[in-house]
Amino acid sequence: MSLLFIAWRNLFNRRVQTLITIGVVAVGIAVTLAILLLSSGIKQGIVRASEPFGMLVGSKGSSSQLVFNTIFLMDNPLANLEPEYYESLADDERVSQAVPFALGDNYEGFRIVGTSVSFFDLKARPVDPAYFRLASGRLFEQPFEAVIGAKVARETGLKPGDTFVSAHGVTESREQEEHTEHPYTVVGVLKGVAAPSDQGIYVNMESYWLGHEHEDEHEGEVSGENGATAGFENSEAEHSAEERGVTAALIKPKSYTDLMTMYQEINRGKDAQAVFPGQTLARIFDMMGSGEQVLRIVGYVVLGMAGLTVILALYGATVERRRTVAILRAIGAGRAEVLAIVLLESALVMLIGCAAGYAAGYGLAYLLTGYLGEFLSISAPIRFQAGQLSLVGYVALAGTAAGLLPALSAYRTETARYLNAS
Repeated sequence: MSLLFIAWRNLFNRRVQTLITIGVVAVGIAVTLAILLLSSGIKQGIVRASEPFGMLVGSKGSSSQLVFNTIFLMDNPLANLEPEYYESLADDERVSQAVPFALGDNYEGFRIVGTSVSFFDLKARPVDPAYFRLASGRLFEQPFEAVIGAKVARETGLKPGDTFVSAHGVTESREQEEHTEHPYTVVGVLKGVAAPSDQGIYVNMESYWLGHEHEDEHEGEVSGENGATAGFENSEAEHSAEERGVTAALIKPKSYTDLMTMYQEINRGKDAQAVFPGQTLARIFDMMGSGEQVLRIVGYVVLGMAGLTVILALYGATVERRRTVAILRAIGAGRAEVLAIVLLESALVMLIGCAAGYAAGYGLAYLLTGYLGEFLSISAPIRFQAGQLSLVGYVALAGTAAGLLPALSAYRTETARYLNAS
C-alpha cells in the first residue's frame, strides 16, 4: 500500500473536514486572483477606451471631469468654451484635426453628443483603421440625423429610419424637458468597440445648436406673454452665443513640438485648459492604487487564514489519530513514513484547493468583467499571466510546508504510550 494512497484514505475518512479546508484555500486563492485580474483588466480597458483621444481642450475646471465627461460619457459637463475660442483653435495653422463636442442632452439616459463627422475618423494609432466604424446605415449629413452606439441600439431597439426626441440634461428623469420640436432620425449604427462610446448618440453640432436655440426662443415667447418682454432680443442673442459654444474639443496638432507648445499656451491662458487623457488617467490609477492595495491585503489575509486552517485541521487530525499512528509504527512503519503521510495529506489539500481556487478566480473575474462591461461599457480583458500561476504555486508550497507542524507531531508519537492507553 503506497503512502499516497494512505494519505488519500485518511483525507477521505475525514471528508467533511477536508472539504471545508479545501474550500477555505480555494476562496483565498479565488479572491486574491480575481482582484489581481480585475485590477489589470480594468486599467487596460480604460486605457484602450481613451486611445483615439489626444489632447482635450475644455473650460477651466477639473481635468478628470473633462476626461470622464468627454471620453467616458460620465459626470457633468464643464462650462462651454466660447465659440470664437474654439474657432481660433480649429483655424490654427499648427492643428491638423479639431473635433468639437457638445454635451447636455440625453435620450432614455444615453447621452447625446454633438460633434462633427471628423469624430468618426479618429484612430488609436496612425497606422490603425478608424476606431469607430458603422455596422449599418451611414454617417449623419443633415441636421437632426443621428448615429447611435451599439449599446444604444441594443437596449432601445432603435434602428436606421427610426425617430426619437431628445431631452435636456445628461441623465434621464421624470421632470426633464423634451425637445419635441426637433425629433432626430437614426441614420446609422456603430459597431461595438467595448468602450463607453457604445453608449453615445452622435449628432452634428448644427442640429444640437438649433435644438437649444429653439428652446431659448420658446422661453422668450413665454416670458413675453407674461408681460416681461423687455430685453428679449438681447436675451436671445446671449443665449444663442452661449448655446453655440463647445463643451470640449479634441485637438491634434501636426507635430509633437506643436502639441507641447499649444498645450503650454492653452494652460497659461485664462480661457481654457488642455489635458492629456493618459496623464489624467495615470493620476486616477494612482488614487485607485491605495484601494487596490487594501483589497490585495484582504486577499492575502484570507490566504493566511487558509494556511492556518490547514495547520489546525491536520494538527487536530493527527492528535485524533495518535493511536492509529502508533499502530502503524508497531507494524513496521518508520518515523519518516509517518511524517511523509501527513505531509502528503497537506500537499493534497493545498493542490486541490489551489486548483479549485485558480479556476474559481478566473470564473469570478469573468463574471465581474461582464457586469462592468454591461454597466460601464468598458472591456476589461482577462489574460493568463505566468506570475499569477507562480503565485498559486508559492501558496501551494507554503501550505504544504505548513503541514510540517502536525507532521512533526506525528513523527514524535510514542508508540508504547498510545498502544498501552487502550
